[in-house]
Amino acid sequence: MSSKPTGIVILAILQLIQALAALAIGVLALMAGALLLPIFGLLLAFFPLLLGIIGLILFYGLWTLKGWAWLWTLIINLLSIIVGVFGNLADLMNLLSLAISIIIVIYLFTPGVRAAFKK
Repeated sequence: MSSKPTGIVILAILQLIQALAALAIGVLALMAGALLLPIFGLLLAFFPLLLGIIGLILFYGLWTLKGWAWLWTLIINLLSIIVGVFGNLADLMNLLSLAISIIIVIYLFTPGVRAAFKK
């Protein structure tokens, strides 16, 4: 029985944490928006919920070593880094998301992780 490389486990868990945080932000936006205007809550929650769902799909792909997961995880996290750099750097959630995205991108390029997805 072969176990997953440590880098893959770390990547998948970081992606899961990021996805769950995005889903939590989306749910909070829905609840906050519901107090104001329901359509406002849907608009506020749309992107975090979408990113959370995409993150869960990427977690599954990373965990099961699907070939597509490496590329899409790289794309999504590079976009997250770009958005994070131009976002509010004084915001703790933005900084945490930015840091996790940077760590994920770095791990994606480590030799063991890269080789695991090239099968």
